[in-house]
Amino acid sequence: MKTVLLHLERLRRHYEAAVRTYDEVSLLDLSHTLRLWTELKKPLVTLAPEFSNSMMFKTAIPAKKVLRAARGHRFVFSYMPGGVRTYASKGHLASWPGMGPDDGDFVVGVAVKMTPPLVELARYCVILTSFEQPLIKALDAESVTRCGYTQWLGSEAVRVSYFNDKSVLEVVAISREMIVKRVANTLDGSHASAASAEDTDNAFDAPVHHLLQYQMGGLPLPYFILLKIAQDILDVAPKLPGAPAARHAA
Repeated sequence: MKTVLLHLERLRRHYEAAVRTYDEVSLLDLSHTLRLWTELKKPLVTLAPEFSNSMMFKTAIPAKKVLRAARGHRFVFSYMPGGVRTYASKGHLASWPGMGPDDGDFVVGVAVKMTPPLVELARYCVILTSFEQPLIKALDAESVTRCGYTQWLGSEAVRVSYFNDKSVLEVVAISREMIVKRVANTLDGSHASAASAEDTDNAFDAPVHHLLQYQMGGLPLPYFILLKIAQDILDVAPKLPGAPAARHAA
């Protein structure tokens, strides 16, 4: 248990530095620390069953009618129940490649709560086509599921429809565990991207790297998702015996 609490404090420190400053080194360290938390999923079943089995973890996906309407178009959906708190967005909410006035129709949906200097964002939806108003409103109708830690890690964090290297429109759903591992392993968090490594050319690398073009709260979307993953772990962490009460930087 002492080791688990050490990893918890390590996560808290890197998260608090990252969420306040978006410091590049802190973000790299956050991705590496979260990768260690994916490796802890099995030990936590025995070491901290109160945490591992807690049904306080939430995951969400878009409403089925939104997914049906978006079929055949490029899109990105990342639903973040409970929101993501950030102090370093500098007023930035969302952006995506090709968002100029001459780049065709699009629909964007972002849930925002402003309490300066805090900004809370809870949803990222970009569809590169036009929607009627009822469907735009349906972007709010996320389907939320409560689950334990292992199921939560394996649940969808983001879904992207993009043109792959064969110019074929491909839809990929990426779990929390996978996005942590691909960011940490290919973007310098756990392995140097300039060095060759065995863990390369993963099927999820291309979509994760594509998502770096999309920004939420002033960060490339994969890193913003990492903030949410860290935040959720820290919010549930008081269930670990001996863990301090949840706290959020003021």
